[in-house]
Amino acid sequence: MPGLLHLPLEIRNYVYEILLHDALEPQIRGVMVVSDTYIRDHLPMRPYRGLLRTCRQINREFKQAIRHMAASKRLDYELDITFSHGRPFFSLTWKRFPALSPLVNSVLFNIDLRVRDPFRDGFSDDSVPHDHELAHLLEDPKKSFAGSLFDYAAILFKAISNLLVSGDPAFRVLYMETLVLNFRTPTMLVPGLAHLATPSRRVNVEPEEAKKLLDTMRGTLQANVKAFKGFEAAECRNLFPLIQIGRLRFATEGVVWGEGHNMILAHDDFQWLRY
Repeated sequence: MPGLLHLPLEIRNYVYEILLHDALEPQIRGVMVVSDTYIRDHLPMRPYRGLLRTCRQINREFKQAIRHMAASKRLDYELDITFSHGRPFFSLTWKRFPALSPLVNSVLFNIDLRVRDPFRDGFSDDSVPHDHELAHLLEDPKKSFAGSLFDYAAILFKAISNLLVSGDPAFRVLYMETLVLNFRTPTMLVPGLAHLATPSRRVNVEPEEAKKLLDTMRGTLQANVKAFKGFEAAECRNLFPLIQIGRLRFATEGVVWGEGHNMILAHDDFQWLRY
């Protein structure tokens, strides 16, 4: 029976393209403790990875397809990260992860905030988290959503680097052209109507409250980023692997409101390159 290598190269390349663009099935995962093992084990690695172990020729061709994807600015990662008022954890859902690559065109973190979600069924006063818990999540200098966000990003990028090293001993640099932190409008849960048997539903908070919450989150994120130290560019040669972000962007509902350039991950912390 004819195999993949019996097909013309242009057909094989078309097959590789289809596999690289195959849609992910969203899976929501709660994250209580951010660790390298947890992140590595729950990366949405694609079933096509078995192809890389088929033979040297297919391995070479498939990796070339990945490089072509990055060269044509189509290799993007995207995930949703949800922070919930009163919960000691966040949840994440991968939306796009086409392949492991030392060059990634963009990494998009969509940041959702859920407020006043009841801890259990019903909307009684004692089941809804307190306001001070929301303030802690949004503003605490050490334990806010921003700290959790950058902790997760750091370990995610290190986990990807470790996987790249294991597959290619010559790997040295993980370069992400753009990292976007995109706030989405905060939401709340609205109870259903018991007499009509309608379920609860999630809706955006009122515009005035949304603006206040997003302004607070924006200020916390900016303060967190401003606290990053500087790192001498000449010392990059001592880092292995070198994990670098060309451009860090901040956005709300896709509208960019801030930008920084040349950030690296050094000694477990994000730092700004200093030339």
